Amino acid sequence: MNEKQILSSLKKSINQAPIDILEKIKEEPRTKMLQHDHITMQNTRTNSFRKVMPYASVAAALFIGFFGWYFQRGMPDSKVYLDVNPSIEIVTNRQDEVIDLTAYNTDGTTVTKDLEYKGKTMYQVTEDVLDRMLDEGYIDKEHEFLLLSVYNKNDSKAEQQKQNLDKSIHQYLQAKELEPIILSQKLSNTSTIERYAKEYGISVSKMTFIRNLIILNPDLQTEDLVDLGIEELVSLSQGMGIELDKIIDSSDFDKIKNLQTEPIIEPEYEPEPELISLEQARTIALSVADGVITDLDFDDDDLEYEVEIQVGDLEYEITIDARTGEIIEIEIDD
Repeated sequence: MNEKQILSSLKKSINQAPIDILEKIKEEPRTKMLQHDHITMQNTRTNSFRKVMPYASVAAALFIGFFGWYFQRGMPDSKVYLDVNPSIEIVTNRQDEVIDLTAYNTDGTTVTKDLEYKGKTMYQVTEDVLDRMLDEGYIDKEHEFLLLSVYNKNDSKAEQQKQNLDKSIHQYLQAKELEPIILSQKLSNTSTIERYAKEYGISVSKMTFIRNLIILNPDLQTEDLVDLGIEELVSLSQGMGIELDKIIDSSDFDKIKNLQTEPIIEPEYEPEPELISLEQARTIALSVADGVITDLDFDDDDLEYEVEIQVGDLEYEITIDARTGEIIEIEIDD
């Protein structure tokens, strides 16, 4: 079949096609669709997601920003303890800014009352605390002992902070013409120490120091030590021959040794007077009135013997000086 014949056949087919096909389609019954198929369904999920995306991005940025701020400035990082008799805890963030201040006893509360610490570094707050201790008389030329303790999960950072604070405190107090004796230690996160510290109402730092003293001398008892100040604990340890350099760091051990070797001036006491015995008092009384002793008392306030003797119808009351044996008074009743 040539091209001319093909075109002629197509034209004939078109002319013979029914012209009422549209009407027939309209008259056909229609079935309602219960759900969209893949052709009629409109996908709104993508559009909604695109609308939410900017808000989600802002929220994520805010969360990351807040977490970053809290990680650096709101989260506790180090704990610094200052113990004299007042016991005080200074909590810092990663920037060494103070975020909390706690007192562990009545003296500590006196020192920290109304003390502003927010926005200050641990060095500034430490100086403020030292000023309060000086004003209240907890530190002076006669009382220069201080226990400095630092806790941080990072052992190297704890050591560095301990050294920096030790140097800072020395310089600050020396500028006030004091020669502080600073004992320093790094702390470990030990639940046992925390439990005992809470039980006895003292700081973790002081409890650690006491625990280490007991390790070196098991005869010591915790309940006998918790009420002592740092200076008293050091004096006790020196008197018992405890080697503090085994449990504590300090650049002031020479000062402690010098204090130990200074001669101790004992107060002068008058010797107790020798008293006559009960039998001697009895003999002295009978030498005055030879009868029957009915009562004999010792007055330990006035150091006197009081003797009652019955002689016939007469009753003698004789008072004797217990120190000299002299008769002070004689009374005779009928």
